[in-house]
Formats: sequence, structure tokens, C-alpha cells
Amino acid sequence: MPDISALQLDAVPSPTAPLGMLPAVAAEKFADVPFLSDTPWTSYDGRVATFGDFAVAVEDYADRFHAAGIRRGDVVAVVQRNHIEVEGIMCALGRIGALPALLSASMESGELLDCLARLEQPYLLVDELGLSRLAPLGHAVRLLTRSVLSLTETSEPWVVPALERTAHTPDPRDEDEWFVVTHSSGTTGAPKLSAHSTRSLFGMVAPMVMIFRDQYSSDDLNAKHLSFVHARTCAGTLASMEIGMAALSIADPDPRNVKKLLLEHRPTSVETHPNMFIQWETLADDPDRPFAPVERFISTFDAMHPRTVQALLNASERPGAHYFQAYGQTETGPICLRIVTREQAADYSPRNVGHAGGGFEMRIVDSAGNPVPAGTAGEVETRSMGRMRGYVGGGEMPADDAWWPMGDIGRMAEDGSLELLDRVVEHVEGVGSLLEKEDHLLEALPELVELVLVKSADGGTVFAVACPRPGSVPDLARFRAAAKEIGLPDLEVCFWEWEAMPTTGTYKVRRGILRQRLANRVKPLHVAGLEG
Repeated sequence: MPDISALQLDAVPSPTAPLGMLPAVAAEKFADVPFLSDTPWTSYDGRVATFGDFAVAVEDYADRFHAAGIRRGDVVAVVQRNHIEVEGIMCALGRIGALPALLSASMESGELLDCLARLEQPYLLVDELGLSRLAPLGHAVRLLTRSVLSLTETSEPWVVPALERTAHTPDPRDEDEWFVVTHSSGTTGAPKLSAHSTRSLFGMVAPMVMIFRDQYSSDDLNAKHLSFVHARTCAGTLASMEIGMAALSIADPDPRNVKKLLLEHRPTSVETHPNMFIQWETLADDPDRPFAPVERFISTFDAMHPRTVQALLNASERPGAHYFQAYGQTETGPICLRIVTREQAADYSPRNVGHAGGGFEMRIVDSAGNPVPAGTAGEVETRSMGRMRGYVGGGEMPADDAWWPMGDIGRMAEDGSLELLDRVVEHVEGVGSLLEKEDHLLEALPELVELVLVKSADGGTVFAVACPRPGSVPDLARFRAAAKEIGLPDLEVCFWEWEAMPTTGTYKVRRGILRQRLANRVKPLHVAGLEG
């Protein structure tokens, strides 16, 4: 396995071209390399199966946007289904110098309107799903936008189909200019709109590019189901085109569809969100062995439960199978990287998120901003080459060499790795690490696919929300016994179906919204006098 901590900043190359032009550059070098998706593109008439096809689609989109009147400097909000074509749209807008703002259609409708307001009269591009979310708010949408466009026909008279084509002249933004606006997850509040440049996106994935150039061959295929509006995916698209890494983008995460794709394409790498890996965990025991050819299981959004890591690695028949984990956020990109082998999986703790590589730094500070020694809990701060360029509507960014607050509580282990304990806004005094207690409950209750501990609005109480696996029946007595083992004998729990949980586009539970919805439905546990 590569030594993450040995990666050096001076070995990191610059991006080959601005991201808007990179599809054309990649097509010249990797024209026939697979660039697949499990469901057809709906906004482009041609077939997209290779990097060459992707570049042609990007140029077609650019011609259509140019014909629709979009020019350099225009802001274009994109609200569409979760599909790789969103990345093609992003590249096309970047090719003509416009600024795409990628918004998840899973956001609350009021949050979508708030984002449009903060973007100050953008163009708005919607597909059928985006239109279904925003059509009931049509009057407000029209007031907040310059024009509403669609790449397909629509029956709404206030939506303009962008079907005509006018040849464009590429006019991409500089590698250090804002290239794309994405948003934070909004797990603990309203999503923030953060902007990245081509260079900062490349900074996010540069260590992975270095690793993958060494590890990947022409026989490898990377299958991924991600939020295609997330900064991580934008950076991943850049990395794929830099390396010429064959890719299969999965829009439909249903385990039955995923099994079919795994057996048909036999990818050597699979990347998705931790909560989605949990949904796919049943495939690990499938007699058809769909995970058999997978060598790398990748997640860069959250730590994953040890049970799931072990199940996935044991389902692979590759001798070098490993789990590749990263810790970071939209604003910074990955900071810590960790590789867990099959032999290490039994001792894996999701609280330890690994080491910072070259070009990335982290420290733990007290409430006054003073560094604390290893083993002492405090707030996590970082410096990275993948830091965003700014917030939409925000003030001036701190200097690149300034420390950035991650909003997390953690501690440094003696070996320099980071142990993550809690989000600052979700920490409850007197109860210890909520994340650690969630880990213990999920370990003790394998019939659950998700469990979150949520603190009340006043910050002094905590309750649980648990999601049983489909077909299983919640056992309150078992839950009470497991809660007692972690020092929460009177913990109240609400059992919910996973599909009913308020989640982000990356399947993280939106604890703030959950707190509001359940405020009067459960009796929270007051933490005074709790056992640690």
C-alpha cells in the first residue's frame, strides 16, 4: 500500500488545462477510454460511452448555451437529477466562461429559493426533476432568476427550451478564477455556497491522482455513485480526465441495479457514500459474488461502520483489497487519508480518520485557539491546497496559509493520526463523543442501517433515531440493553424508515431538520449526571 504521509507537495503537478477545456484535452489522449453511465443521458441526443463521446457532448452543450444567450461571467444555477450529465453541463458552462452553480434537487424548496436569491439573478437550468421541485414556486423562481432554461422540451410556458445551437468560441476562466459553485451538506444548518477554481479542485484530488497513477492500469474501472453536484465529484471528474481513468457513473443506487452493474462491468474500484455502502452491504453475502473483482472501496464523505468495512473486504477476492477513506469538507477538500486492508479491518475504528499527507496540515486547538498536545480533545483546524476560493456573498477569504476551522472536535493520536469525536454544533457536554456512541450502537444492533443521536434545540438533551433494515422488526428491549452498555440507559428512540430520513445529496442525515420534525414526538434524555 502507498504511504499516504510520504506524499510531498513539490511532487504534485499542476492541472493540464482549465476544467472547461479538459474534456477536449482528455479526448485527444484517451478518446476510447470508457466513460459509462448506467442510465441514458436525457439532455443530449448522442451516445456517451467514452472520453471522446464526453468531449463531444460538452461541446454540444456549449453551443446550446451560447445560442441561449449565456456568456462569459454569467451565473447559471443548475437543478437537475443526480446524473453524470450534470458534470458535462458544468464543463460546458466553464468552456464558455460562465459560472455554474450546482444545486442538489434534494434540498428543501425554501433552501433552493434562498440559494437562487444569494446568486443574484442567475440563469436557472432545470430538467424534469428540477422543474417538479420548483414549478409550485414558479412565481418566486421567476422573480429570483434572469431566465429559466431546459435542455429538453417542456410544457411550462415560463421555461425556455435550449434546443438551438450556435457555434461558440471557447473562453474559459483562468485556473485560479472561480470555476464552479457547489454547496455544503447542510447537515447542521442552511447549506453554504462555496466556490472552487480549477486549481483548488485539483488540490483536492492531487494526492489521489498521484496514488492512482501508480496503482491503476488500463484494466481498471472505477464505478461510483456520488452526488454529482458535490465538489468532491467535480474534483473527481477532473482527476478522471487527468489520468484517463475508465469510469462507470451510477445514477440508480438500488442494490438490484448495482448488483447487475457489478456483474456486467466487473469494476476494480467502487466509490460511494458511507450510508450507501451500508445499503449495499447485503450484496457482500450474495452467492453471485458481485464484489469479487473489487480491489478498492473508496469513501471520502464520512467514516464508515467497521461491520460494513469488514463485510465489503471479505466479499472481495482480490488479495490486495482495501478500504480507502478520506476526511475533509466542501471548503477544504480531503485533509486526512487512510487505507485499511483486510487484515486491519478487525481492528478498524471509524473514529481514526488517518494522517495528513504532504501539502496538508492539521492541528487541535483549545477554545482560545492555542494548540493542545496529542491525546487532548479540541477543535480541528487545517491547511490544505484544496481550500475553496470563497463563499457566495461572503467576505474576504483568509490567507492560504491561515488555519481553517473544520467545525469538528477531535484529538491527535501519538502517531499523528486524527481521531474524530463530534461536530462542534452537535456536541453535548457530559455525554462524551456522540459519534463514538453511535458506532457502538450500530455494532451492537446489526439489524439497523442507520442510527443518529440528536441533541435538542436547548443543547441539554439527546435522543436517538434508528432505521431498521427492510424486513426487520425493531426490538426496543435490545435497543435499551445496547444503550445501557454505553451509559445511556434512559435513551429515548424513534424508529424510522431510512427513506423517510431527511438527508443531503450525499446521504448524510440532516440533524437540524430531524430535530425540528421530532421536537414533540420523543422525550429527550437529560444528560446531567450521566455515566461517561
